[in-house]
Amino acid sequence: MDNRRAIAPVTAALLVLAGATAGPALAAAPPAARPHPHARALAATEPGAEDEAAERQRIVDRTTDALTTPKRFRLKRGGPVLRSVPGRPDKDTNYLGKGNSNANMNEYNDFARNPGRSQWCGYFAAAMWGRRGVPADSGSSRAWRTGVGDRWHPYAADDLPLPGDVLMWAGRGTAGHVGVVAAVSGTRITTVEGNTGYHKDSIARQRYEWTGAGPVLKDRTKTIQGFASRF
Repeated sequence: MDNRRAIAPVTAALLVLAGATAGPALAAAPPAARPHPHARALAATEPGAEDEAAERQRIVDRTTDALTTPKRFRLKRGGPVLRSVPGRPDKDTNYLGKGNSNANMNEYNDFARNPGRSQWCGYFAAAMWGRRGVPADSGSSRAWRTGVGDRWHPYAADDLPLPGDVLMWAGRGTAGHVGVVAAVSGTRITTVEGNTGYHKDSIARQRYEWTGAGPVLKDRTKTIQGFASRF
């Protein structure tokens, strides 16, 4: 018997079998998902990661302090300086006024010595940032979009802000508005904002969904534009 004839079919079969078993092992693994461009946890080894995380926490801590401790305000220009009572009318509010005063004169807008500073949500946001990295005209909500360079992020449902960022809404024939992000859980965004809530003269905690067309203010006269970041 010619042994070469017997070996040839076996060798061919082994080669076929080897190819069948090796195929899946050699198949390319699916590409890894790309990290989110903004809303991601900073790696511990990334330069500046600890500094950024610490500063974001300081911003959040300032919002907690603003919401839960007495803040100074006046009821009329040049009048006595009063202190707010946090938690009235509810735990999410620190009303910087009395009765229906709606004076909009407080420690964040220099007690509105300049009447043009009566809309104070931007000044509040600047104070929460420690007045570092803020737009030159921080009292203008528009400046939080146009005055922070590449730290501005236009609204996109898949680009969530991080705690410490500032959301910005543009008004339709009215002034815009800004608020500081205090927490993010899934698509639920919690903010602390000035010049809002009770009599629109309060520091208040608000909650929004970062889905669809984006966060909607209660008065529905403003449209979300995006957010500014300190980093």
